[in-house]
Amino acid sequence: MADYWQRQYLLKNAERKYYGKIYCPLKKRLYHESRMHVAHFIDRSRMCTRYHPDNVHLISEQSNVWDARVQVEGYKSRHHKEYEEYLKEKIGEEKFENLLELSKQNCIFVKEDYIELIEKYRVDE
Repeated sequence: MADYWQRQYLLKNAERKYYGKIYCPLKKRLYHESRMHVAHFIDRSRMCTRYHPDNVHLISEQSNVWDARVQVEGYKSRHHKEYEEYLKEKIGEEKFENLLELSKQNCIFVKEDYIELIEKYRVDE
């Protein structure tokens, strides 16, 4: 449920452009919201950063699925390379390094943590 509401929150707060489309900062193109994914720079399995606003962005399916299959030397994929470049520019090197450090910590979420996240992200329908 927290993932669902985070997506709804991101969609509600996304800047809409031409015909309500959302800009993908990695592909530098506009996409319909159905073609936008909630992408995590640091894998979703790392709970300390799973819902962190610097780690989670609306990114096009084109990048999140297809570019993630294109290998680039020194990176997991083209998607990861472009995502890293975008993040460093958006939040700065220091915050980027702090995010990486935070991801190395072990965090365990309990029911109350999820309730808090759902309340934070829940959008009035």
